Amino acid sequence: MNKTAAVIGTGIMGTGIGKTLIRDGWKVNCYNRTRGNADSLVSAGAQYCATPSEAASGVDFVVLMPWDINALKSVLEGNNGLFANAAKGQIFIDMSTQLPETALWEADGFSVKGAEFLDAPVHGTKGEANGGGLWIMTGGKREVYEKTVPLLEVLGETHHYMGGYGKGYASKLCGNHLVSTIVAALGESMVLAEKAGIDRTEILKLWMESDFRSPVVDGVGNSIISRDFDVSFHLRTMVKDTELIRNFSESIQVPVLLANTVHEVNKIGLNKGWGEENASAVVKVFEDMAGLGK
Repeated sequence: MNKTAAVIGTGIMGTGIGKTLIRDGWKVNCYNRTRGNADSLVSAGAQYCATPSEAASGVDFVVLMPWDINALKSVLEGNNGLFANAAKGQIFIDMSTQLPETALWEADGFSVKGAEFLDAPVHGTKGEANGGGLWIMTGGKREVYEKTVPLLEVLGETHHYMGGYGKGYASKLCGNHLVSTIVAALGESMVLAEKAGIDRTEILKLWMESDFRSPVVDGVGNSIISRDFDVSFHLRTMVKDTELIRNFSESIQVPVLLANTVHEVNKIGLNKGWGEENASAVVKVFEDMAGLGK
């Protein structure tokens, strides 16, 4: 296997993934619709290409990390898109968050050219993407997953085969439902503690000694206390993902009462102008409602 890959979509996550591959000795091409957003990855050693098809030309693996379905369509469709220019034997790996039905469309599009496809979204944010510590869930053909393990082992702390096409995306939406609810509940709990006159640092320390301690509680809690909303995962992206969770749940007729509430709270934060901040900035919504606006 040649260690060659393309990264299509060089936002926070795509840039981190590309840098991790480069450190492991991979030759990396990259493409992004906004050229300037690829500068950090190019500085790390990636080759910028003018079109998605140019970036994918001649590499074994193509990692897609578009922000949403519209960005995904823009790199797949058209004369310079990946569908039209895929090569037999190439493996295309979409690591973004999409609806499960999208995986079937992607797999069909690549199969026309004899290329393979996996939906392999990730848990983790900026730090894990840059450090090879992502948690990866994969859908598609098992034999294609097995061929992709050398790349997944570079990018992930763990990787899991979840089933056929769409099972990776479905797993990611289930996980994001859990995480988004934890983030919102933690923000609300911190506001409750503050208005009750409790030292937030001390109560977070208590929570992290309890049986419900977790890295999410620790990271988001400290972000709230320090007012550090530097982006690891945008609040606007959380809004996009909670909308996907609602759409997915509707398609399989599963009531998601918590997801609906969390989505509306996140949307309030977006409308307040906090979408470009970290997802933990959702605490500001609860602060406002409690009369603690800061």
